[in-house]
Amino acid sequence: MPTKLMKKFSLAPGKIEPLVLQLIENINKVGDWPRLIDLYAGRGEIEQNSITQGIKRAMVEYLIDRDVTQPSEADVAAGNYDEYFALAYNHAISVTAAENDPIDNIFFKGSMGAWDFSVETFDDFTDQGIIPENILAAGAIDYVYELGVRLGIYRLVDALILNWSSGAIDVTDAPVEAKLYRYWKLSEQRFSMDELLMLTKRVLNKGSGEVLNRMVINDDFQDLWHNLMAEVADYIDKTERLSEGISEISPVSRSRIYQATKELQFNLSDACTGIAHMQIREAYAQMQEAIEILRDPDILAYFGGNKRKSMWTVIDQLSRDEFGTSPNIAAHRSLAVDGNKIFQWIANFNEGTVRQEDFVDVITATESYILNYPLTNEGEDYIDEDDDFDSFDSDDDFFESEDDDF
Repeated sequence: MPTKLMKKFSLAPGKIEPLVLQLIENINKVGDWPRLIDLYAGRGEIEQNSITQGIKRAMVEYLIDRDVTQPSEADVAAGNYDEYFALAYNHAISVTAAENDPIDNIFFKGSMGAWDFSVETFDDFTDQGIIPENILAAGAIDYVYELGVRLGIYRLVDALILNWSSGAIDVTDAPVEAKLYRYWKLSEQRFSMDELLMLTKRVLNKGSGEVLNRMVINDDFQDLWHNLMAEVADYIDKTERLSEGISEISPVSRSRIYQATKELQFNLSDACTGIAHMQIREAYAQMQEAIEILRDPDILAYFGGNKRKSMWTVIDQLSRDEFGTSPNIAAHRSLAVDGNKIFQWIANFNEGTVRQEDFVDVITATESYILNYPLTNEGEDYIDEDDDFDSFDSDDDFFESEDDDF
């Protein structure tokens, strides 16, 4: 790819599409020029070994800058374009020579008189240090923790496998037996619960997992997350007093939500690093395998006693049979799914490119998260006793704010 045709682009949300379009345009411009240059050199007009990648790039740039129409292979073979290729080659030689000379380079790279007095505005300054992939990985950790640990998918499937291996559950269909046997056989090699709790504690400061001495716990996350929830709740409270609601003409400022989002961007970009990406991939793959077992038709037929049987009815029945309690499945599912939507909003957030539909979606997801969180704490033993994330009470700042200034 010719270097002159490429600009430095930020990979921040909202800036990826222009980058892709620029790349496509560059590819279209380059076309077959590199191959045609090879054909020209192969005819012995110049020393073939002298056509380095740098020389070839400079030749392509020269030909594109002068709007030379790309010839056919036959034209190149007939020598009809030798003059253009020779000029491009001589230009490329001089360019690469200048690039290697620190003195000539000062004068060659451009003329002082060509500057139009525009200056760098550092538009991408706020993007520095934000790594969307880290934030999305943290969101996946939260998702797996909510469903796998708090809802109990991991231990429910372990109980199902134990009952099957002991003969207490009788399913004879070959495909489901293969799934159960594989899960049982690989149980000792899987990402352990202790490892998952350690990862969740380190990145999100959730749960009671034990961490290693050198591990740094993300102590700030809970406060920053709580702050975002509070700002959204405050925004909802204010907009509900206005006829406009959460429309683009609402006079209620979004700035505090945006600021809370930015703070989480920096926090999670720094926290979800190292081995965390590999670990969450393994944990998520294991959970997908467990879900595949729970939604298998033969498992559904064994546990589901009605026409509306689903994986969730299996979870409900298994929970009652094995642990004597039924979790609030809808609430747990909301925390996992709506919570992940919030993490996606944080990862993709760019204040200059926020779409109205995306903002409404995150407000809706956050409201659902806030309303469902306390429902997961009632009458179930899936939650670690010393979880640092206090439940959201109706008297909490999530629902009431003394500051009503718009």
